[in-house]
Amino acid sequence: MKRLLSAVSLFLILIIQAQEKITLNKGEITIPIGKKVLLKPEIKNNTISKFEIVKEENITEKIDFFDMLRNYKKDDVKDNSVELLFSEGQLMGSPIFVLNVIQKTGKNMIFKAKIRLKGSSSYQSTSITPSISNTAHMEQWKDNIDSIILYDFELN
Repeated sequence: MKRLLSAVSLFLILIIQAQEKITLNKGEITIPIGKKVLLKPEIKNNTISKFEIVKEENITEKIDFFDMLRNYKKDDVKDNSVELLFSEGQLMGSPIFVLNVIQKTGKNMIFKAKIRLKGSSSYQSTSITPSISNTAHMEQWKDNIDSIILYDFELN
């Protein structure tokens, strides 16, 4: 009985450790599906050179695209924060994958992205539109994505 309990405990520990985490590498951030993160960027000459994680949380429920937009409350805060949410969701009953960006830099933010499809080991480039300060900027995909890399952040 002790061996069985030990084996099950070891298996659970390995599963927990295998879960992906948000990773930062200078001005690049990798976000696995089901994560929300609040970041404080370091800005030099309108380029974000690195980030510091202020808060991180798991998203376990699928988000509704229209509810997110409807519930967003615009403000005029300019604290240089960047909030990123990458989650499974739904749009009019259809499954989607959503990146929600709320940045409060007082400027438009442009960046690049690469996505990794579930079951793949490589990332592929994807298009991203500029994010306007103090708005809910949403990107959506129908592809089954397990993580996203965001990089080359600039403000203008």
